[in-house]
Amino acid sequence: MLYIALMLMVGLPIGLAGVVLPVFRRHDVGAQTVLPFARRGLIIACLATMVGATAFFVAQVTPLELEFSSVAEWAEFVQRSLLGQMWIARLALGFVALVILKFGANPAAWLAGCALTGLATQATLTRTSHSAAMGEGWMPVAADFAHLFAGALWGGGLIALLIASRCAPREDIETTRALIGRFSPFGIAGVALAAGTGVALSSVHIADAETLQTSDYGRLILIKTVLAAGAVALAALHKFVTRRRMKSQSDVQCFSRTLLAESILVIGIFTGAALLASTSPPHHVVTHQMPDGSTHMMLMTDPGFQRALQIAALAILATGAIACALEWRARPPIAD
Repeated sequence: MLYIALMLMVGLPIGLAGVVLPVFRRHDVGAQTVLPFARRGLIIACLATMVGATAFFVAQVTPLELEFSSVAEWAEFVQRSLLGQMWIARLALGFVALVILKFGANPAAWLAGCALTGLATQATLTRTSHSAAMGEGWMPVAADFAHLFAGALWGGGLIALLIASRCAPREDIETTRALIGRFSPFGIAGVALAAGTGVALSSVHIADAETLQTSDYGRLILIKTVLAAGAVALAALHKFVTRRRMKSQSDVQCFSRTLLAESILVIGIFTGAALLASTSPPHHVVTHQMPDGSTHMMLMTDPGFQRALQIAALAILATGAIACALEWRARPPIAD
């Protein structure tokens, strides 16, 4: 619930502001058809963020088997522990977003407010992530945050596109085709960044290729990869086939169905990300006794496997940057 809600809070406003509203203005389609629907969706996402944050906190604390006898002891734990502090921060950010949505009259203001509070809430997730717990510096944590943001950019943008395709006049085929073209650079950026950072994070948390098949963590990564491949295949279908062949209302309806399927696959990817967050990475640790009597913990990894993943991550990011730049230059203009 928390991960999917944050996908909406971040990606939906960016998709609306960067894709839907510019296309609607260019094709003289009233924004009043989509903004109220999106606003209600963001309110639900804020409430789901607060409920999901509470459920996430309970899930993190329960295995600790804490035995506090008073409310004061619980309050002290919440105030002093990182888990409690991040829970309070998520509740506060969700409440701030609700206030912005309630009193923000300007669409640009409440769209930007939701996106910023959603990004801040995603930062609290990376603060308590496996990457942060490893203590390997800021790079894995930054990659974890970029991974969440990229997925939100892709998934939330798809939801914005889905809302727009259903709110646009059914007979206006050109608007739907323009929406696909306008979303393309955003989608490519999200897919490339999510894939590149995902592969890079796998090099941190997966010791060798065998672990992908023998551990729950590795199998979840494989499931996410399969779902992502299916979603990318549908995105390619929309980009290279659907947009070019769209000539009738039935083609628009078919696009809406396949777009819904792609959105469901991305939601499945976020569900897998949430499961990964609650699953321990399969680290192989060896303890060495030092001459001075101290112990040294060594993480056993396959250097060749990790190097291959790091090279693949760099290649994905570089290819994505080039493709995104080309798509951005070819995107439909905002106005004539």
